[in-house]
Amino acid sequence: MNIYKQILSENLSRLLNLYNLDKFSTTYGIGDREYWGWKTKDFANATMQGGVHSLAIAIKLELFTAEEKRKVLDVIDSVINATSNITYSNGSMEEAYPAENSFCVTALVAFDILSALNYLQDEIIIDKYFDIIRPLINFITVNNEEHAVISNHLATAVAAIALWNKLTESDNCHANELLAIIYKQQSSEGWYREYDGADPAYQTLCTYYLYCAYEITQDKKLLKSLEKSARFLKHFIHPDGSIGGLYGSRNTEVFYPAGIISLAEKIDDFALMAKYLEPKEQHILPQEIDIGNFIPLLNSYAVAAINFEQSKAAIKKCKLKAFWQCEDEKDFQGAGLFLHSNKHYFAVINYKKGGTIKIFDKNSKQVFEDGGLFGVLNNNKKFSTQAFENNINFDDFIIKTDFYLSGEDYPTPLKFIILRALSLTIFKSVFLGNLFKKIIVKKLMTGKNKIDGHVIRKFTFEEDRLLIEEKIQQPKNTKWIKHLGKSKAIHMASSGYFNKQSFRQKNALIEFKEIR
Repeated sequence: MNIYKQILSENLSRLLNLYNLDKFSTTYGIGDREYWGWKTKDFANATMQGGVHSLAIAIKLELFTAEEKRKVLDVIDSVINATSNITYSNGSMEEAYPAENSFCVTALVAFDILSALNYLQDEIIIDKYFDIIRPLINFITVNNEEHAVISNHLATAVAAIALWNKLTESDNCHANELLAIIYKQQSSEGWYREYDGADPAYQTLCTYYLYCAYEITQDKKLLKSLEKSARFLKHFIHPDGSIGGLYGSRNTEVFYPAGIISLAEKIDDFALMAKYLEPKEQHILPQEIDIGNFIPLLNSYAVAAINFEQSKAAIKKCKLKAFWQCEDEKDFQGAGLFLHSNKHYFAVINYKKGGTIKIFDKNSKQVFEDGGLFGVLNNNKKFSTQAFENNINFDDFIIKTDFYLSGEDYPTPLKFIILRALSLTIFKSVFLGNLFKKIIVKKLMTGKNKIDGHVIRKFTFEEDRLLIEEKIQQPKNTKWIKHLGKSKAIHMASSGYFNKQSFRQKNALIEFKEIR
């Protein structure tokens, strides 16, 4: 059994336990246990309805007995039918709060249910479910995501519409319009935009959905875009077989294997990635992740599982070397990502993000990660250097970075009351709801509140360590300022997961030296 199939198999019980299987219940088939089971929420996160995608693949891979298969088909039927009960009249669905009008989750649920139907055409009559999915497709056709450029969200909608066209023989052209946005925002360096810039780990998620669209359309322009993406992504294979970190725009470290495994036959750089990123306890797996990200991650492993056999020969015969195996340097100036690989260590620095660093000892695979300088003012406001500044370059390995207040914030009872009042009123308007999201994203993620002070940082790549000399002009009224290691300054629910590499920290890889 291939590793992806094994991981899918190990998670089927957890997946099935999400759903209310009580046929007498009014929430029969809904997958958000906090809503139907714990009853601690006043809405259902629709993301969980997408788990039918993995269930359908598990049936195709014969992971259930004949009797189990019959019962799982009943579960799939109940989940798809229940989806209509949590769909708003405008065709939208929600993830984080009532009346959210979530473009992303609406696209995700539409895609995952359509994918399940696509796999089950020999098992069930799929046409009877189209009326449930049609409002979702209509919503993502007439509404766009306005609060930021998030390429993986757009790619999800592209895949959903492409699959809808295939199964219903429709000619919805909006997928091409969304692809045009993705192409326009794709850097000449190959990365797809995620908020402020490039995030290699989340680019594997975007690759998953774009692969699914390509599988349907066989669009040559899309394949070329994916080839360009692969040329960028391959540089971020780490010596321990992981990918991502604080150097990414979203700080993420989760690997989504589906697109990379599935395209390994066609794109050599993806075969390279599939070879070196094969799960060997270094990744955050579906069974280890929180429920909010469980469904898309498990579905990605499921797609990898069903496509692995056709790709494994290409993966096995791949002779390409990972960048970290060479002694070389690479500067992705648009992303602000600089890579240095010598005999002893491999380092990735985002010099446009305050100089965040991830560095590996090549022999021991030990790692050290640093998010820059963090501090607290006398009024207890927090600040850091960890903000994206597009105008910074890495000439002479010297950067000057400013200090920015952190956007950290948490819910309170009063904030929840206000949010629910908005859900009952202005969020009825998709336009006003999107305006609210723009405000929140700017506050917690992309907004920059610069304060006084700055730091000049000089990076010297010595043979066995990275020396960073810092001349710090502290902000006025600073209580303290220092390096905290793996700390982040923006809200990002898909980052901050524990992994075993955290136990293999090697501070000796970096020396910080303050220059007076």
